[in-house]
Amino acid sequence: MRFYVPEWDDAVDAHYDFEHDELSSLNRKERNLDYIWDIFDRETTPIDGVLISREQVEETDRKAERLAEYGVYDDPVLSVPDWLPTISDCGAWGYKSLPFPPYGNKDMLDFYETLEVSVGVTIDHLVLGSGKDKGRLYLDKRAFHEDFKKSDIPDSLSNVVDVMVDEWPEEWPDYVGEYEPSIRTEQTENTKNFTASDFHGDIDVVLRRLAEDRRAVYREDDEKFRYELTLHNAEEMYDLYQNGDYPFRLMVAIQGWDPKSYIKAANKVLDLGYDYLGIGGVAGSPIHEVRKIVKGVGKTVKSFERENSTRVDSHVFGFAKTDGFETIGRSGMTSFDSASMLRSAWTGGDNYQLDSEERYDAIRIRYPSNTDSLDEAIEKSLRGREALVALRAYGSEYPLIEAIDKWHQKAEKVLPAAREYLQEHRHDPRYDKSLLREVESAFRNDFEYGRELQASFSDRLRSRIVKLLRKDVPESPIPFEEYEELLRTAERELEAFPRMLDQLKLEEAISNIGRDESPGGDTDTDASSQRLDGEDEEPGLSLYDQIWMVVKDYANWIGDDHLLEEYQETLRSRPWETCECRICEKHGIEVCVFRGNDRNRRRGFHNTRRFYDQFAEELPKILVATKGTASLSGYETIKDYLLDKHSDFWEQVHDLPVAEIGTLHGDGVQEWWNETPSLVSFSPDRIAEAIGDQTERYQHLFLLTQDGEISPQIADSVSENDCELQLFDDPEELRESVLKACGRDYSVGEDFVPHPPTIDTSDGLDVLVIDQCSGSKEIPDDAPVFNQAETLEFSREELLNRGNVPGIAAKDLYTGRQQEHVKDASRRLRGQGHDVDRYFISAGFGLVAEDDPLPPYEVTFSSMNVSEIRERSKKLQIQKDLKRVLTESEYDIVFFTLGSDYYTSIDVDSMIQEVPADRIGVVFNREVVEDQFDNIVSVPARTEDAKRHGTIVVGLKGHYMKNFANRVEGFETLKPQIIETLCRQIEEETTQAAFEKY
Repeated sequence: MRFYVPEWDDAVDAHYDFEHDELSSLNRKERNLDYIWDIFDRETTPIDGVLISREQVEETDRKAERLAEYGVYDDPVLSVPDWLPTISDCGAWGYKSLPFPPYGNKDMLDFYETLEVSVGVTIDHLVLGSGKDKGRLYLDKRAFHEDFKKSDIPDSLSNVVDVMVDEWPEEWPDYVGEYEPSIRTEQTENTKNFTASDFHGDIDVVLRRLAEDRRAVYREDDEKFRYELTLHNAEEMYDLYQNGDYPFRLMVAIQGWDPKSYIKAANKVLDLGYDYLGIGGVAGSPIHEVRKIVKGVGKTVKSFERENSTRVDSHVFGFAKTDGFETIGRSGMTSFDSASMLRSAWTGGDNYQLDSEERYDAIRIRYPSNTDSLDEAIEKSLRGREALVALRAYGSEYPLIEAIDKWHQKAEKVLPAAREYLQEHRHDPRYDKSLLREVESAFRNDFEYGRELQASFSDRLRSRIVKLLRKDVPESPIPFEEYEELLRTAERELEAFPRMLDQLKLEEAISNIGRDESPGGDTDTDASSQRLDGEDEEPGLSLYDQIWMVVKDYANWIGDDHLLEEYQETLRSRPWETCECRICEKHGIEVCVFRGNDRNRRRGFHNTRRFYDQFAEELPKILVATKGTASLSGYETIKDYLLDKHSDFWEQVHDLPVAEIGTLHGDGVQEWWNETPSLVSFSPDRIAEAIGDQTERYQHLFLLTQDGEISPQIADSVSENDCELQLFDDPEELRESVLKACGRDYSVGEDFVPHPPTIDTSDGLDVLVIDQCSGSKEIPDDAPVFNQAETLEFSREELLNRGNVPGIAAKDLYTGRQQEHVKDASRRLRGQGHDVDRYFISAGFGLVAEDDPLPPYEVTFSSMNVSEIRERSKKLQIQKDLKRVLTESEYDIVFFTLGSDYYTSIDVDSMIQEVPADRIGVVFNREVVEDQFDNIVSVPARTEDAKRHGTIVVGLKGHYMKNFANRVEGFETLKPQIIETLCRQIEEETTQAAFEKY
């Protein structure tokens, strides 16, 4: 599978000055910009392609003209490497509030050809719903003016019609005339302004009038229109593409509002002949909705592939969540795109990520704001500079006191040196420039402390000095007092610094006194000779203690005190030392500082690298190929060749859930959809060189040859890249091995596409029950009972070792109605020869086995809010321990007999994905989960269900478990829906015949 990143001008200054927070050049044209593919090499670049939207290309005229002239691969700025494929689309999110896409089909095909992208996408229109009760009304923003604004539209109209206001294009594409001839009847620059009379009166009359107005478009059912327009564009664009001679591949984008509508659209475009299908409109949707849509479209595509012995690649636009890998992988998606990992670096918390679970908050060191006065800006800069100096020292394990002292000594030299420099050089010809940028560049480069002036005393101060320099000419000199006033303001602020030096020295002195008084204390210990590994011997002041004093002081002052707990975790863990990506290895702690584009975007690149590592681990990078022959060039496409010359191979691989399938020759593995080369080489040396470059980015190469052998130089070139080469002469064996490499979930039966599994019960079942603790407990009268704080402060073993503390097995401690029912059910199942493991989610001690001894306690999740439950669960490591239990043993059925609070504690939506696809998970009242996964069944357990079974809700899940245990005997196989029926069946006796429909 391929991962594409959208191109949104996400570049950094290659030579950024982190020490002073300065760009390498104030002139953007002179900067060397690095994109993510420039920072990493070919082997480690954490993307497989680039998505380039027309909306972004045309954001500025300069960018549009540049890319039109050079294309995306030869553009001197963007310069996408030729080994990275590119997809280009129209950018539907950018025009979602327009009544029509602003581009025509032929226009978009020409655009893709001009940009020289690998893949172009059909024009889609986001399905936003039908609108309010009376539909949706589009209005041209240019028709509003000061006397009548959008807010002046009467509520009587906006309450019943969804009003969309945006600036319409100067000229609509020709096709718009087929739908709305009124908006193309006059030149749009002659648009008249709206008045109140246009919107007042009977609503139906107003809407009929606006429907004929060239400044408005009205639709009663906008959802249907957008959906059908997207399909109409797909049909027209396909015909144009087939009749043209375009060098790129065409992908069709489909839209919808639920799985059924997406499936209907998929069937439509597959019948047209498309072999690359993109699922649009799911960006920002809840993951459970995306799973259902992707699963539905994936099954549709697989059915089409198998019925027609063809192959269809598929793409998911704007979606990339690690907990969605299972769905997009098993559904056969071959590519997806997202910028969420990049954007996460500067949006919200957890913005430095090692993986989906280990995330940290970068330390915010803020710039002065535009509203700050000069003295406020200088103080903010000085405080931020002091904190940055301390952080760098901490990152490099250098004494903070010494680092801050050195910075202050340097800062004290800046202002006197500036005074002297300005007196001598203020009339230099280098400052006789019209552009302020040129004057500032000259000053920054010529003045010894030009960069430090900005770093310590603010960009505001330097800019004001530079403005004076440009204004100050020999013929009309300004009073030097104007410079002096600025410098004195900075000197007054500097008098309070270094703020933290005395505090740190005081704490260091106190710690040294403690060391002197301790046995064996060294009275000559100096602060600069302390251990720098963050593990000073007590009572010495550790490096962590020092940085925490600085960061805490700064955060409290700047107003980020609510982030202190997150900062502590970041500083203690030192995650930048754990990461081996190029960015963290080069810049260290700077990546964990939240400040400006050049740090934040680099952190975004780091996040993308870590995401890609997890992506490649869960969805291995696989090449599948057969070695070509000399007849290859006699066919139009690789697919034509494979169908004719290697039909057995094609039959076994065309529907595999991998992105790259094709033939091996002198240019490496060429994919099935490509045109065949006019000249083909089968030189082992040339093949070895090409496949060596290609497999740098792959973990597996599955290769079919006539005898299952390949030349040693080719094999060596693959293995040198740590890419596993597997050779076959049997296509069926190749298929089985590919699916095995994809993971256990892909080798379920003959059809790896998600489907309900069937469990054989003949050798007994392996059952896992995840139960919850109960408020009702069996506790001896004289036993101490521990509270919420104590169960976190002390381990279970520590509490049990106290006097008069009984150890009560979990299964005996919890005496709630549900727990008693589950105990009976477990006993019954074991009596029938089934193996049952039962665990409890304890709000006091985390995940505990039923025989684990527990001390008496009173803690419950029911008294906590969601964030408190998640925090306590994290401290108790509930999810980590439960995932271990689920993955270390192979259970046939997993029952999650939990209430909503306990589902929150385990994050049930992600945890059920640990249940293998060929096994069954049973949850209760979680229909949204059942809809996403074929191997998960949700059993209703609400008040009305309890009444049907003559019990109460509290004990209903346990009652269901007893029903299952009492009725499962005699069933040779089980499916998810059979388990639900066994749990919910009310009749005293059930027979196999009652379940034949399943």
